[in-house]
Amino acid sequence: MKRSLSSLITDTNVREFKATEIEIGFIHESSSQARTDFNDSKLSELADSIRKNGILQPLIVQEISTNKYELIAGERRLRASKIANLKKIPCLIKDVSTRDAAVIGLVENIQRAQLNAMDESLGFKQLSDTHKLDPKEIGLLVGKSRSYVSNSLRLSKLSDKVINSLKINDVSMGQVRPLINLPHEIQENILEEIKLLNLSSRQVENKVREINSSEPSSEETTLFYKNYFEDKTGSKAEVQTKKGKYKVILNFNSTESLKNFVEKID
Repeated sequence: MKRSLSSLITDTNVREFKATEIEIGFIHESSSQARTDFNDSKLSELADSIRKNGILQPLIVQEISTNKYELIAGERRLRASKIANLKKIPCLIKDVSTRDAAVIGLVENIQRAQLNAMDESLGFKQLSDTHKLDPKEIGLLVGKSRSYVSNSLRLSKLSDKVINSLKINDVSMGQVRPLINLPHEIQENILEEIKLLNLSSRQVENKVREINSSEPSSEETTLFYKNYFEDKTGSKAEVQTKKGKYKVILNFNSTESLKNFVEKID
């Protein structure tokens, strides 16, 4: 029987579950893994530690079929174990849903402070898009406030090109954060200026302010206000324009979300 998500999240005493040694080739990485940045030198250090001391904390896996397991938590340990040429590794086998597996993996990475801000944001976005969770629901699951999750989710509005530049340290988070609410094409144009001229975060903020204060097209205005209302409410928004008039439609996933919005503007 599948255990409830609440019991999985609050049950931190893994010794209640018997660790079983599983052949490393039987364990497959999860598609819901939030972490994408794996430092080779740190993995080598972890592999050396595993060779000397073994794996001190078992990995968490789910049995898919005979001799086939999907990793829920512990990807760094799995990768390092392969480098260390281990044949078998200790694992805890849990039977959980796809959503719960994604949450557990994300929570473990957050609690171990292993996720960078971008990977954390994309992890939250995956929970939001795949499982239709709002920021408050995600916050309850991962132990963060609604505002923390909402602010983190805003980073996922950066274009893929900007995100990739962040991951390879071509630019800093401070330099690109002001770009969040701009259309992707404009983000990427400014990105090139940041890299070419080494613009400071303050210079980028000024550039974005100039863009927002200039007379925008109707489409840009609509997109700007769509992003604005989504940032402020944490819910999906639609902005329609006709003959110079605007209509804003806010979509809330629950009565609780609507009540929270009403409290803000009351």
